[in-house]
Amino acid sequence: MLELFRRNIFINSLLLLPYIFLVRIGTLLMPQSYNTEFIQGSIIYSAVYVYLDNPLVQNIIAGFLIFIQALIVNYIFLNQKISRESTQFAGVFYVLFVSLIADSAGLTPILIANTFLLAGLLNILNSYKNTNATAQIFNAGFLIAIAALIYIPYTVFVLFGIVSLLQLRSFKLIEKIQFLVGIITPAFLIFTVKYWFDQPFIEAAFLKDIFFRWPEISLDQRIIEYVTIGLIVFIALIWVLLMGYIEDKKNIHARKKIRIIYVFMVFCLFAYLVFNTRLEEHILSLAIPNALLTGIIASESKNKLFFELLHFVLIIMIFIGQFNLIPF
Repeated sequence: MLELFRRNIFINSLLLLPYIFLVRIGTLLMPQSYNTEFIQGSIIYSAVYVYLDNPLVQNIIAGFLIFIQALIVNYIFLNQKISRESTQFAGVFYVLFVSLIADSAGLTPILIANTFLLAGLLNILNSYKNTNATAQIFNAGFLIAIAALIYIPYTVFVLFGIVSLLQLRSFKLIEKIQFLVGIITPAFLIFTVKYWFDQPFIEAAFLKDIFFRWPEISLDQRIIEYVTIGLIVFIALIWVLLMGYIEDKKNIHARKKIRIIYVFMVFCLFAYLVFNTRLEEHILSLAIPNALLTGIIASESKNKLFFELLHFVLIIMIFIGQFNLIPF
């Protein structure tokens, strides 16, 4: 089934949408609402739930969001030429990685935030070798800030943006100011609206609950949850060990962009260590670098059977989690 997405044609992009709802059929047949008790300090996401409290509607919207995100992942994969082959595998694996954890398969804050973080990553990569990258640099800061306002641990990706831009370009003082203005703008707009309606900008009490605490690791989850989390981490570690192989036979431009993906992976870990967040939710942040790196390997590998098997195993694990086929 994975081979259906080997060719980079328009119809394959459209096929991703029914593929997503087929893979996530359990979230539609047995929809579950996100537990708002897990929301900590998110200025935007808390408001979203006031209007989206229907579990089925939430999961339908989540499916369409994943479709948009998969298209962005594929666009990064193809437009940035980080692979020698042009396939849509990266988008397919992104769908699988964000659907693996059944308890975090709904409309979670991190899933919404991933849309903006991906768009921010795209703008950072587009600034490479661009002599007039004002729009891309501002947009990168603006989009990362929105992602952070939705999912607080993504605040660390402000630093990721700075580090990545320093690696990709000279990043002059005026460009640093442009990036900073992009970061500040979303918070300023929200502050203005809240001030107008005489509401507090943010509740200070949540700071003691999310910063610099031991990350939350739940011990009462089903075995399949731990297995899927372990698999996602294991795949990430494998791609770290194969960094030289992935960069092999790539030009200098592709190598720089691939290294940005690895830096992204490091900041996923950094965000988890700095903020008190749920592992089964935060693990979705690794879906972005895992999907891009798996897409590179799968596209260039001659061992098609292995990746078909991996694709099949991931789908089976998703169904086990969604339909509770292993009730312990």
